[in-house]
This record gives sequence, structure tokens and C-alpha cells, in this order.
Amino acid sequence: MVTLYPDMTEKTGKKYKKQKKSAESGKKPKNREKKLILKRIDVFCPVWLRPYLLRIGIGVFTVLSLYIGYCAATLPDIDKAVKSARAPQITILAEDGGELAVYGAQHGRPVELKRLPAYVPQAVIATEDRRFYSHCGIDFRSVLRAAVVNLIKRRKAQGASTLTQQVAKNLFLSSEKTVRRKVQELLLSFWLEHKLTKDQILTIYLNRVYFGAGTYGIEAAAQKYYGVRAKRLSLYQAAVLAGVLKAPTRYNPLTHPERANRRAQQVLVNMVKAGFVSAKEALNAAETGAVAGKNKDKSVYYFTDWIADEAEAYLGRVNQDIVIKTTLVSGMQEILDREIRQSLSSEEARLKKVSQAAGIIMDGNGAVLAMNGGKDYRESQFNRAVEAKRQIGSAIKPFVYLTAFNNGASATDVVEDRPIYLNGWNPKNFNGKYYGRISLRDALIHSVNTVAVATAIKTGVRSVLKMARRFGIVGSDCEANGAIALGVCQTRLIDAVSAYASLLNGGFAVTPYGISEIVGKKGDVLYSRSDGGRARLVNPRYVAELDSVLIDVVQKGTGKKADPTVLAKGKTGTTQNYRDAWFIGYTQDIAAGIWVGNDDETPMDKVTGGSLPAEIWGKVVHDISLPPEPDEDI
Repeated sequence: MVTLYPDMTEKTGKKYKKQKKSAESGKKPKNREKKLILKRIDVFCPVWLRPYLLRIGIGVFTVLSLYIGYCAATLPDIDKAVKSARAPQITILAEDGGELAVYGAQHGRPVELKRLPAYVPQAVIATEDRRFYSHCGIDFRSVLRAAVVNLIKRRKAQGASTLTQQVAKNLFLSSEKTVRRKVQELLLSFWLEHKLTKDQILTIYLNRVYFGAGTYGIEAAAQKYYGVRAKRLSLYQAAVLAGVLKAPTRYNPLTHPERANRRAQQVLVNMVKAGFVSAKEALNAAETGAVAGKNKDKSVYYFTDWIADEAEAYLGRVNQDIVIKTTLVSGMQEILDREIRQSLSSEEARLKKVSQAAGIIMDGNGAVLAMNGGKDYRESQFNRAVEAKRQIGSAIKPFVYLTAFNNGASATDVVEDRPIYLNGWNPKNFNGKYYGRISLRDALIHSVNTVAVATAIKTGVRSVLKMARRFGIVGSDCEANGAIALGVCQTRLIDAVSAYASLLNGGFAVTPYGISEIVGKKGDVLYSRSDGGRARLVNPRYVAELDSVLIDVVQKGTGKKADPTVLAKGKTGTTQNYRDAWFIGYTQDIAAGIWVGNDDETPMDKVTGGSLPAEIWGKVVHDISLPPEPDEDI
């Protein structure tokens, strides 16, 4: 018998046979398994480290406890924040005391849960936090589900914040994304659940959550989108507002009605699944629906949005409920809105490729009496009257001639209209012709480009620029060259109208404003407009001379279509390739301006300042100049 391993004993032989048998059966020896396990433990936790594991565990626990304690210690004043269940409310009033809007930091009046239809909070719960009444502030099922979904999709595709967590974040914390804020959010969620009832938490949420378009709280949202109190919301309207919460800009029913409708239908489905409404009720609500603000003109919000921004500039951070009394005259606002809306809806506007317009009415002191910032506030909240900067065109020419009068020229002076060449630039007249000998008066009446440029050069382009800046019709980015006489500089409509308001008042400086008084919660006056001393910008004699010319512009010049059948003065403005068209003018009482064009600056089809803008201006000024109807009782 041959022995393969002579030194192998009987015992080791048995061991070998056992190992061999295990190997043949695919099983690893137990000792080997132990060695592998110990080897792996050694990799992650070396032998020398094992005695310290308990100490490390205690240290980690201590550090975490201290950090959580720090987060808890640096929490804001919880009791104070809970008492302030909403941010300050801003109520904006017209000149006659009529309410225009309730927003500002744009929070509506606080509402009590019991005064709302049951389906209003139910729509929110069904969509945002279906287990709201059963979890302890943190929905661990939702957290686990969101973690799995996000892991599978390898991105944050789903969130798990409860309504309680959102209240904790919105009421107490900033929006910064840090570990500390998240820990504080969890601590506050547990605190809220311990201190408050579920209904109290839900009430705070509904009064503070952001609904888009600058509105916070269910009351403000109901009035902003539907013009009703929150207690009057229909089931469909409640579904729309609950749907807005996911993405306030994307599902805004004013700007994206179809998208908001699809989202509302999903909310109704969620309500059916949660057992809040029947399938029949949801179907009826989806079919009947409601269009946000369908029968209400929202154009006044261009003005109130501007006022809300101005209030913060006056007061800084608003920390109490305030009432703002403004200069807006409701009757003038209605006329301005109507004429712009009708003009842009006309066949002429469609054929002429005009999509937008803006208008402002102002008195001689700078008080804004009416403002329209665009065709439809629901489609675009961009205020073209105060935010857009466009080239002013020939509407700047009165200030070119005013500078010339101030430097010794006269409206009766006769000049030679002929071709001009300036460093390769050859300005031309609108009709392509030259008038020969022509007075400055006639040159302005017929808006002769070449004479305006020649006058600016002769007077001094720096002097013209200085005068234009003095009146505020151009900004600091305008350059001193011959092109200034043709209005290549950009300006805002509100600045252009205020410049003409200075002509109306005889040459005094004007700063446009819309707030006359701000009153605090207790009736104390926080701000009051005072008419202090105003600087005289130019000798009134030269303004009077310019007035006589601008009267003829309206009566027999480029602005004939603007004639409102009352004594008026004004000037047209048209920019290169018909991208912008203006008419700005004034009567003995008001200054007003109209701009038309396209937001993307695409050319219109030969629309000049003397056509559509002049027509709108004439109708507006005519209607607001009509004497009031006599009282029937007299």
C-alpha cells in the first residue's frame, strides 16, 4: 500500500477525507468559513480597533446628541411664530377708497378650517399628505417609498414631506438646504404634533402655503384666481388650488389654464381614492369646471403689483397688516383697459401684427391715475408700462427743440432741410423727401428727421442729452450723438409720460408715484405723500412756445388721429423697422402715453405712432374728458 502522505496520522487522515468529501459536495469546511469571516472582519475592523468599538459608539452617539441639542437650542421662538399664523396682509385701495387687491407680501386674510367647505382641505390632504391624520409628523411609509423610487431612478423623483414638515419649514425656517435645517425641521414637526391638534396644523398650512402669482394662503389664492372668498370655492376650484401646490408657476390657472385643468382632474381622482368624494361628484366637478377669473378683468393688477413693490421700498420689510391708499382713479382705469383691450382684439391689430400695448395716465404732479401693462394679465404679468425699455423714437423730438429754444432758437426760425452725412450715417425722412426751407415749427409738426438731427447738432448734442436726462425721458445709457434726435435711446413708458407731465405743469420736475398714504394695523400713518419743493427744469416761456407747436402736431400734423376733441398737445414716435410705436401727450389736466409693439421686438406691419397708438390715445383722453352725467334726481 502506497501512502501519499507518509506523515499523515490516522486523525489527520480522517480530517483530509472529511475535507475532501466536503469539497466534492461543494461545501466549505467550517473552520475555513470562520477564517474567511474573521479575515473580512479584520479588513473592516482591525484587531487593534476592537477594544475601542464601544468607546467609538459612545462618542458618535454623544456627538450626534450634542448636534441635535444644538439644532434644538438654535430654533426660532416657536410660540411667537405659532401666534403669527400668517405674514402681514396688504390691502390696496383706489383713490376713492374702493378695494383693488388684497396682497402685497401677498398673504390673504386668515381663515378658520371650520368655515371652509370640507372638500377644500380634503383636496390638499388627498394630494399632498393622504395619511396626515394618522402619522406622527413624519410619514415613514412615504419616506421608505420615496427612497426606493429615488434609488431606482437615481435622482430625486419623489418627495416625502408631510404637511406638518411643510408647516415647520414655512413657519419657522429658511429655505436653505443644510443638514441643520433638515434636523430642525424634523424636531419642529414632532413639536408641532405634540403641541397642536391636526386641525390647527392644517389651518396654519392653508393660511401660509404659497399658491403662486405672489399669493400666500387659501384666502388670497381664492380671490386672486377666482375673485371669491375661500368659503365660496367650488369643488373644482378647490381641486385647482390644491393642484397648484406641486408647482405654482407651472400649474398657475391664470397663465396655464389647460395644464391647471389636467392637474385638477388628477386631484379629483386622488380625492376619490381617498374616499373624500364619490366618483360621480368628481366627474361632475371636472365637467362643469371653472375658468380662473373668466369674467373679471385683471389689468388693474399691473398697477397693484407695482404698488406692492413700491410699498417695500418705502417701508422696508412689512411686519404688520397695512392699508395702502393709492392715486388710481377707477373710472380712468376702466377706460384705459377697455380701449387697449378692444384695439388689440381688432382685426386691424391682427393684420398689422400687433400683439402688445401699454398705457399710463398721470397728472401734472406725477400721480399715476391709471396703468395698463399689457394685453392680458392672466397670460403675462410682465408690466410693459414700468419694466420694459424700448426705443422712444420721435417722441423725444420735443426735448430736442426745447433745448434749442433754451439756447436762443425760436419756433419761427427757418432752416434748410437737406441731406445730412455724419461719419457714414445718412438720416432720412419718413417719406424720403426733403422740404427745402422750413420752420422749426413745421419740422416738428411733420416730424422731419433731418431737421431734428441738424438742430441737435447745431444746439449741441451734449446739451440735448443733458435736457433729456433732466426731464427723465432717457437714462444714463444714452450717448451724446446726432442719433439722439431720432430717439434711438431706450426708455420706459412711465418715464416718458412723466417727462411730458413736466411739460404739462410748465417745466417742473416730476417723479411718478402711486401711493398717497400707508396706514398701519392700529390706524397709525406709516407714510404720507407730501408735495415738497420741486425743481424747475426750464424757463416756462420755452415750454409755452413748445406747447403751441405740439397743439398743431395733434390738430394738423402726425398726431391728427389722436385728436380727442379737447385741447391737447402731443407727439408721435416710431422706431426703425416699425418695432415700436408711441403717442405721448397731455391736456390741461393729465398727461398720457400709449406704446404698441411686440415683446420679441419683431416688426409690425407699418404701424406708426400716428396710427394705432394715436387712435387709442385719442379715444382714452376723449372719454375721460367727458363731463360726468347729471344726477337723475336733480
